[in-house]
Amino acid sequence: MMSGATYSGNVLNIHSVHKEDRGTYYCVADNGVSRGDRRNVNLEVEFAPVVTVPRPRVEQALQYDMDLECHIEAYPPPAIRWLKDSVQLSSNQHYQLSQFATADEFTDSTLRVITAEKRQYGEYICQATNKLGEAEGRVEFTESVIPVCPPACGQARYGGGASAISVSSVLMAVATVLTLVVIAQYVKRA
Repeated sequence: MMSGATYSGNVLNIHSVHKEDRGTYYCVADNGVSRGDRRNVNLEVEFAPVVTVPRPRVEQALQYDMDLECHIEAYPPPAIRWLKDSVQLSSNQHYQLSQFATADEFTDSTLRVITAEKRQYGEYICQATNKLGEAEGRVEFTESVIPVCPPACGQARYGGGASAISVSSVLMAVATVLTLVVIAQYVKRA
């Protein structure tokens, strides 16, 4: 992990520091006579962003939502933006952006394409920038014939996408009809 560290008395020199060298270091002094003493030093290492895209190609049917994702490792935390056709995207009726920091140096960013339209298919860029540099990842969003689960699960679209009816609503209606049929048969017998 440490590349070329030297110890001299109470001094630790780390040559050519890498991001893997970050963490807490402990200095322990013990003279064998009394209980030893310990001090700790936290080492923060700043580095330019590294962007990874878990799914570089994503597809979804028209009128369904789809999530595009990128994972960023950087310190200090970067500014993250999504672009399509060189235009920066923001949350609105077509897109929903979210970010979740999993640790000081790790951030997950998701761009949800809401109710996909033909014009939303294409290449998306996830871009991360901090004072030490910039990196980007690309996601190709294409059309599929069949809805992809998730996030399309739990939704059924009827009437050419003009309205959305949740599966739970349909099941509730079916259960109600079945209950009425059972009651009608019971009343008929009585």
